Amino acid sequence: MTNFSLPPEDIEYLNVNYPNWKPQFEDSKNGIIICNYLLPKGYNPEKSDLMLLIPDNYPTAKIDMFYFSPDINRIDQANIEALSPETHFQRNWQRWSRHYDWRVGIDNISTHITYICNQLKSEIDKE
Repeated sequence: MTNFSLPPEDIEYLNVNYPNWKPQFEDSKNGIIICNYLLPKGYNPEKSDLMLLIPDNYPTAKIDMFYFSPDINRIDQANIEALSPETHFQRNWQRWSRHYDWRVGIDNISTHITYICNQLKSEIDKE
């Protein structure tokens, strides 16, 4: 088991906004899980655990993609593209393959979660 540390501003953000978050370690992987992440209206279930894989050289290396367990779906059953199953931390996860340009010194867990929220909302807003 490895150990990793997050910058103080990330820990403060998580503690204030998601007090039920927890770090995860497995082999050479580091991550965080936000338990019972509240999803925007339009998804089933209403809450799911949100997981982020944290690269070893974060925050200069980007956090990429995001993961849900249990899987989430649109209530209207419309297809969500770029999803795939993966296993991390001895759990099955639904990977959302979404990418953007990471801005070193600007982007962090807070901006990544804002990105996730925007992606979830834009998915529901699709016709």
